[in-house]
Amino acid sequence: MPNPNIPDDLLAKIAKKMADKCWWYLGPMLKFGPRGRDIVYRPDVLKNANIFSMCDDPDDLYAAGHDPNDINSESRYRPFFKRCLEVGNPTAIYHEGLRLVTHESDIQGAILHLERIAPRNAAAILACAILYICAGNAHMGCVYFRLFGSNHYALESEEAREICEEVLEDIKKYGNTLKYTYANSFSFSECGDVSSPECAEMCYMRSRLFNNLCNQYYIWWCAKRISQIL
Repeated sequence: MPNPNIPDDLLAKIAKKMADKCWWYLGPMLKFGPRGRDIVYRPDVLKNANIFSMCDDPDDLYAAGHDPNDINSESRYRPFFKRCLEVGNPTAIYHEGLRLVTHESDIQGAILHLERIAPRNAAAILACAILYICAGNAHMGCVYFRLFGSNHYALESEEAREICEEVLEDIKKYGNTLKYTYANSFSFSECGDVSSPECAEMCYMRSRLFNNLCNQYYIWWCAKRISQIL
């Protein structure tokens, strides 16, 4: 158990250093009883905790109701994840947004979560833009595309393409199915550097060889693909 002579604030600094490396290192302190748990659950410890490995498997983050045989059960790491979410951990906010739109079909709730960490989080900005487009709000999609361009990278850059791929792969982790929920509402209007030219649409329809699309039109393809999955 923690040394009673060590002040809580000092223990919290130690816990934060461990959490910043990986949330898993907090396990032993959680077993120290009420004092250890109180320190681990402090907002300054969890706010920037590295929980990437936890979020790598969405099966560990499901909320109650995901299992039809036991509607009250949560996934094993959901309680800890919720504590990170409550204190504003950016990784938790991002993945909760993806969970809401994929598991609960709550696209507005997902957008509200993702907007909390924009414009600092590049992936969240692109996810916001794409979800607005899926919901039929091309204007707000353009707003977030411009926000991405002004705060991070040019939309036709290789970096933007890689982040788009990251968002797509993150969504696919939550279930790579084709629901086509937003097929009719999908609205991708011409917006600054982002466009959906006929050549990109024809390439998409005929060959589906999205890797052949140039960076300028890749975001359109990525948004289209996500609209099909959701």
